[in-house]
Amino acid sequence: MQGGDADAVWLMQGWLFSYDPFWRPPQMKALLHSVPLGRLVVLDLFAEVGVGMSMEGIEQNPVVYDLMSEMAFQLDKVDAKMWIDRYSERRYGSSVPSVKEAWKILYHTVYNCTDGAYDKNRDVIVAFPDVNPYSISVPNRSYHRPLSRWAILREKSASFDQPHLWYSTSEVIHALELFLECGDKLQESSAYRYDLVDLTRQALAKYANQLFLQIIEDYQVKDAYGVAFKSQKFLDLVDDMDELLACHEGFLLGPWLESAKQLAEDEEQKIQYEWNARTQITMWFDNTEEEASLLRDYGNKYWNGLLRDYYGPRAALYFKHLMESLDKGVEFRLKKWRTEWVKLTNDWQNGRNLYAIENKRNALYMSRWLYEKYLRAPGTYDQFAVAAASS
Repeated sequence: MQGGDADAVWLMQGWLFSYDPFWRPPQMKALLHSVPLGRLVVLDLFAEVGVGMSMEGIEQNPVVYDLMSEMAFQLDKVDAKMWIDRYSERRYGSSVPSVKEAWKILYHTVYNCTDGAYDKNRDVIVAFPDVNPYSISVPNRSYHRPLSRWAILREKSASFDQPHLWYSTSEVIHALELFLECGDKLQESSAYRYDLVDLTRQALAKYANQLFLQIIEDYQVKDAYGVAFKSQKFLDLVDDMDELLACHEGFLLGPWLESAKQLAEDEEQKIQYEWNARTQITMWFDNTEEEASLLRDYGNKYWNGLLRDYYGPRAALYFKHLMESLDKGVEFRLKKWRTEWVKLTNDWQNGRNLYAIENKRNALYMSRWLYEKYLRAPGTYDQFAVAAASS
C-alpha cells in the first residue's frame, strides 16, 4: 500500500475480535502491531464509542437509516410511535390518514422483530435451497386438505433453514391495502412509489415462500400434477415480481452494473468490473463445477432483471429435476442440479447484456394488479389458472 501511497492507512473491521475465541490479547497484539503504529484504524462496529452506521448495503429500508441518522442529534429517548406517526408526512410531503395507519402497522410487524434473529432476507426466491427436497420440512397436513397460504414458516430441518417470519402476514397485507387506498393522492411522490413497490414485493415474497413449501410437499407425496402446476405458478410469480421491480429506479439492476463499468479506464477493466458486480450479488467465485460457494446469495437483491434472468431460471432448474425424479421414478439428482446451477451462475456472471437504468412503468397500477391477482383472492386466481391450463 505504501508503495502506491506513502500516507496510506489500513482500515480494518473489528467484528472478528467479538465472536472468535482465538482472538485473545496476545493474538490481537500480534496482528495489530504488525502494522506501524498510527497506520491502522480498527472500525468499531458495535458503536461502543460514538454513534455510527457500518452496514454493508444501505439501499433498502430507508426508514431505518432515517431514524438512525437522527440519533446523534437527540438528547432524549425517541418516542418511536410519535416519530413513525410523523414519518409519512415528512417522507411523502402530505398528511394522509390511511398511509399513517399503514405505517403504524408496519411499525409493530415488519419493523418489530424481537426474537434476536438476524439475516432476514432469506426468502426462497433470492436464497434458493441447495438441498434434497426430502430434507425440507413442511407443515403436516393430509393430502386433500388445502394448505393455509400464510402458514408460519418456522419449521426447521438439519439442512435448510426456512425463511424467518416474525409477524402476521395478514396485517402486512392490510397495510398494503391502505397504501393502495391513498395511491391516487400520493403517486407523484417518488418516495411513496418506492415504499409501495417494496411493500408489495415483501408480501409477494412471503407468498412465494409458502408456494414453494406446497411444491415440496406435493413432491414428497409424489403428486406430479401438483408439482408441475405450482412450479409454473411460482415461476409466473417471479416474472410478475420482476415487472413490479421495474416500476422504480431503486429496484433496477442496471444502475448497479453501469456504476461499476463507469469506474473502468479501458475495456478490459470494464469487463472485469462488471463481472465483479455480477458476482457480488450472486455467487462468490470459490465454487467448483459441482459445488456452490458457501458465499452464495450473500448480497442477494430483489432487483428487476435479476429475478427474470437469474433467480427465475435457477428455480426452474430445480423444478425440472423435481419433475424428472417423479416422471422416471428416481432419486432427485442433487449433484446434477448443482452442476447446472453453478453453470447458470457462471454464465450469467460473464454476461454483458444491458439492463434498464430508468423505470418506465406505473408502480400504482402494477401493485394494484398484483394485489388483486395474488393477495386479495388467491383462490380465485388458482381457479382461473386451472381453467386456463385445462382449456
